[in-house]
Amino acid sequence: MIFELKYRVFGKLNFETPLRIKKYPYKILLFEENGLFFISISKKIDSNSKCLPTFEISNSIKEIKLPSIDSYQEMEDIISHIESFGALDNKLEYIDKLNVFMKWIPENENDHFSPLSQIERKLDNDPILDAISYNWLSSTILHKNQLGELYFPFSFFREGKRLFNSMRYQSSFCTFYMMLEYFFTESSYGIKNDAYKRDKCLKHCLINCLNDLQKYQQHYEWLNKEIVSRKKNYNEDGLLFILNRFRDELSHAVKKDKNRNPFNEHKYFSLSFITMMICINVSIKKRLLPFIQTTEINGFLER
Repeated sequence: MIFELKYRVFGKLNFETPLRIKKYPYKILLFEENGLFFISISKKIDSNSKCLPTFEISNSIKEIKLPSIDSYQEMEDIISHIESFGALDNKLEYIDKLNVFMKWIPENENDHFSPLSQIERKLDNDPILDAISYNWLSSTILHKNQLGELYFPFSFFREGKRLFNSMRYQSSFCTFYMMLEYFFTESSYGIKNDAYKRDKCLKHCLINCLNDLQKYQQHYEWLNKEIVSRKKNYNEDGLLFILNRFRDELSHAVKKDKNRNPFNEHKYFSLSFITMMICINVSIKKRLLPFIQTTEINGFLER
C-alpha cells in the first residue's frame, strides 16, 4: 500500500511538466492541478505501519482515528525543507501544511488493510459563532474609561489565539506569555518564579488552571511529565516555573530539539493550550476588577 500526503503550494511557480523526485523510501511530486499548485510525498507501507488510520470502538461509539503526526514527521520535515529553500531560491511563498490530503492507495488485492482510502485533514474554517449582542457592544463602549488600557494586553491574547488556531503553537505561547508579562512583571521584562507569592491574581489564576486542567487528559499528562522532568511539583510554583523555562528556551534558536523550531510545532500544543487557559482566567479578573468594591477586592482575587 502507498501512503501519500498532498499539500497546496502557494507562490509564482514556473515549470512546464510535473517534477518527480525519488529519495528512498519516498517519492516527491510537484505538479499543477486545475490552475493550482500541489506537492505530494509518498512511501510504501505495510499492515503494521503507524501511518495507518485505526478503527476504534469506545462505549459503543465507533470512530476512525487518524495516524499521529509523529508517524509521518519525516515526510513533513522533507516538505518543510523544500518550503524553506523554495522561498530562498524560487518564488515559493509557502506550503499549506495545516490542510493536507491523506491517501492510502492499495497496489493489489491484498492491500486493502486501511479503513480509509482518503481524507482531508483541515482546520475548521466555518466554526459555530457566538452571536454578538447589542448589550455586549453597548457595555464595551460605555465602560471604555473604566477598562483603561486593557485593550493593549488583551491584544496579545487576540494575536495568540489567532496563532493557536493556525497551529503555530510556539509563537502563540510566546504571545500569550507577553500578556502575562504585561500584568505581572516586576522588572524590565519577564515574570519572576516567585511572583505568584506577591500577586493574588496571578496565584489564583495559576491554581484555577491547575484544577481545570484535569478535565483535559492530554494536557494534564503533558504538564505532569514536564513537572517531573524538571523536578518540580504540581502546584502554582511548578506551573510558573515551567512557563518561564519555556519562555527562555523558545527565545533562542541554537538547539532545534530544545529551542524555537518551526518544524516541530505539535510538540508545544499543550504548552500553548495551558498558557491560553491562564490568560483567560487573568482576563476575566482584570476585566471585572475596576467594578469591584475596594473592600471586596481580596476576596474577588482569591476566587
